[in-house]
Amino acid sequence: MLRPYLTGLSASLLIVMSPLVSQASELPIVESAALGMGKNPPWSEPVQVEDPFEGQFIAVFDRHRFSDRFLNTHLRIEVQSLWTQDYVRLLLTAKDRDCYGHHSFISSSYCSEVINTKKIVKLFVKIDEQIYQVSGQHNTFPVNSELASALSSASEQDIQIRLVIESGASVDSKIGQKTVQAWQTIYTPTLSRN
Repeated sequence: MLRPYLTGLSASLLIVMSPLVSQASELPIVESAALGMGKNPPWSEPVQVEDPFEGQFIAVFDRHRFSDRFLNTHLRIEVQSLWTQDYVRLLLTAKDRDCYGHHSFISSSYCSEVINTKKIVKLFVKIDEQIYQVSGQHNTFPVNSELASALSSASEQDIQIRLVIESGASVDSKIGQKTVQAWQTIYTPTLSRN
């Protein structure tokens, strides 16, 4: 009597999960969940990640680049993020480029570029007028059911985020409209969500 019940339960789980499974098979495949310079996954669209260390899952990669001034330095800042059902992983890099001109018969310049990454300890996400604060470790932040629900129903527009680094300084950035649209796919309610 127990066995047919379990078989029926398995069949109903497959029916409930089949839209996600079929959807995942149609997505572009990315072979690494790693963020970093030189990485170029499909940005701002749902993908099927098949990572040798983290396994298979649906996610969306996002990137936002902008410039800022700090003291007398012109910084180029890049925020990369990986949004999965269970967590958000962030990478914050600041590039400082110093160029020195040398004038002689042939004009040339010598440039050095310094790239620093920052340890992020808090993530703030502003959706409509609600602000969600998430603490994490190693630039990774858990996504609970409340945040997942807010992400899946966010208006299709740029979303403001704030990253607080270990020193206490903060960097304001944004998540683009196409990534926000992809959140609807990533954060579709599933049976595995807490």
